[in-house]
Amino acid sequence: MSEFTLYTLVYLLSEALGTYAVYKLIKSCLGGRKVRKSVELLSFAGYYLAMVVVYLVVNIPIANLVLNFIVIFLLALMYESSIKKKILTDILICVFMVGAEMIIVTLTGYIDFPIAERNDFDSIFGIVVINILKYAVSMAVSGFKNIKIGNTLPEVYWISLFLIPISSLFMLVTIFQSTGLSMYQIAVSIIAVLIINFTVFFLFDRVARLYQEKQEKGLIEQQNKYYENQLQIINETQEVSNILRHDMKNHLRSLFSDIKSGNLSEAQKHISDIVDVYESGTEIIDTGYPAIDSLVNFKLQTAKQNGVRVSVNASLPSDLNLSSFDMTVILGNLLDNALQAVSHVTENGFIEFAIHYSKGMLLIKVANPFKIAVKREKGKIVTSKADRDNHGYGLKSVNETVEKYNGTIEIETDDNIFTITAILYVE
Repeated sequence: MSEFTLYTLVYLLSEALGTYAVYKLIKSCLGGRKVRKSVELLSFAGYYLAMVVVYLVVNIPIANLVLNFIVIFLLALMYESSIKKKILTDILICVFMVGAEMIIVTLTGYIDFPIAERNDFDSIFGIVVINILKYAVSMAVSGFKNIKIGNTLPEVYWISLFLIPISSLFMLVTIFQSTGLSMYQIAVSIIAVLIINFTVFFLFDRVARLYQEKQEKGLIEQQNKYYENQLQIINETQEVSNILRHDMKNHLRSLFSDIKSGNLSEAQKHISDIVDVYESGTEIIDTGYPAIDSLVNFKLQTAKQNGVRVSVNASLPSDLNLSSFDMTVILGNLLDNALQAVSHVTENGFIEFAIHYSKGMLLIKVANPFKIAVKREKGKIVTSKADRDNHGYGLKSVNETVEKYNGTIEIETDDNIFTITAILYVE
């Protein structure tokens, strides 16, 4: 077998390992796939073929890098995650791929390696080690368990995360095109760049976990407040029931006397008073899910006390697997937005809330009038508050949580009525 044929065969086999490394990196950083398994496999097979053809036919480093950047981003679109995270993952993967190739190429003696011309690198040992190094990096990154949840980080964190790998790509190109550096100086510089970018993965993993814990702590504090309110409602309901039960004989005697004497209006008023007393301490919603009931009762009791008309329609089975964390994010933000909007309405303020489950779909709907015009930018609703840096995250959090369930959100603003409908797919 000729040396060229042997090199080509080894390249084809080792590139399969490199493709698997890219698959592992994408899976480690992004959420679950949005396509069928067969589509996922065919897509990575297409990536492998594209890389092989470009390498064997064109084999210009800059062309390989550009194609990798484009195709890896397209592969990332198959998975659940924010667009920012997909771009960051794409850049980091490209940095590690370029860095791995450069370090091995340098250590095998190919210092003269122009990035805009066809290269003549033909080391069988080198091409194998390059892809083993890629795989080693993918295995190391797969040990980070919190990267997948890092979708809701503040913008300043994202800017910092983007700057490091983008700068690293520029540094790698500069190092490899520089003259007067020895093989070992180049190798050490590239290794340093790779360590810096691996640290990005590490920090991303830790920051994502800390930010998630901060959110969870805040939601737990809110839930405790909701549960305390729910307990108070239950106690008040029980107290009212006990009082009515104790006084029922007297109420019935009075009603019987009014009806017997033909004083029907007084009897109706008496019954109305009993109903008002009873309803003053009852729950607005009772689905059997404490995370839902406590939050909705807390929010809507506040609305009723402020003179807002409240309408609730709920029907849920008893065996749904609902995350209290996710329900708090969705319901809390939607009802907070509704309360904020209704507070600016001078008359006929109302909030309509509905939650239903049917055939694997959980529907959540909130409607309310609004006075302040709804602002949209690029088709998305944005906060009307002046301090945008510290506001406007409510709907964003709802969107990201709904996406976890492959759900959708629809918003209507007809006749000064804001209606938001979220559909989640749960079991």
